[in-house]
Amino acid sequence: MEKNKVLITGGCGFIGSQVVSMLANSSYKLFILDDLSTGKKENIPLDRADLIVCDIRSEEAYEYIKVLQPNYVIHLAAQIDVQTSIHEQQHDADINIMGTLNVIQACKSLPNFKKFVFASTAAVYGNNTDLPLTERSATLPTSPYGQSKLVGEQYLALVHELYQLPYAALRFANVYGEKKYAAKDVITSFWRKLIEEESPVIFGTGDQTRDFIYVEDIASALIEAMTIFQSGIYNISTNEQTSINHVLAIMNELLGKNVPVKRLPKRPGDIQDSCLSNEKFVKHTSWLPEQTIQTGLAKTIVGKNNQLKVGVK
Repeated sequence: MEKNKVLITGGCGFIGSQVVSMLANSSYKLFILDDLSTGKKENIPLDRADLIVCDIRSEEAYEYIKVLQPNYVIHLAAQIDVQTSIHEQQHDADINIMGTLNVIQACKSLPNFKKFVFASTAAVYGNNTDLPLTERSATLPTSPYGQSKLVGEQYLALVHELYQLPYAALRFANVYGEKKYAAKDVITSFWRKLIEEESPVIFGTGDQTRDFIYVEDIASALIEAMTIFQSGIYNISTNEQTSINHVLAIMNELLGKNVPVKRLPKRPGDIQDSCLSNEKFVKHTSWLPEQTIQTGLAKTIVGKNNQLKVGVK
């Protein structure tokens, strides 16, 4: 019996490589499409997965998907930085809207296609204060990044209506973990400053909250979503709020540091508070997040310190 094919776009990246690692010994046949703009070949087991290096916006990517005829697509390739989306709005839209649409169009009429799993974001909710946010909460993006991801969701819903393409759009809370040294997220930034005995930067008061979720919990949710029956939108989160100040306090404790904080004005596009209800996804699957913010940060710091020891930048 032929194995089901899973195509992971952005499979060499931070989240994608975790998904590949989890599926490496499964019954699926793995394929990765990545332009290597941020991901690295070294992140994945090339003896367990086929890699094509190309851009999701390209005709090459479209034709590759049509010929491959995957049974599942986990679409992670994206422009993910909020500040980049503000300063380079056309670039953000080109990748996140046109690139996503290119992949969707390649999949819409494939035989034996079972699920399009789309990585969306809590940024689609913007500054909605009706916490915890559910999938029925109003979407009020405050950044082009959030807007572009919302458009991707809307295209999926439309293609599902027109062509019965089965899909699951997963709205991720704030993902963290052992990203490489040059990553721009707040936890990596704090770690880098603390180990160098420099002042970590907090934009605004630091009382703003996020729903932080560990990368392995995100990867397991993506895999679980491949078998979910009902097409639609699902929050992937811990359903807990943690302030930026508290994250820094935990990291100081774990690293044995007490470096003074540098505070700067709040940045455009940044939201004040975020907390997502994961009730719908938990109800429809066997998934539950395994890591608390304390245990996840401990694993993250161990991983980052190991990277530093072997010279990963």
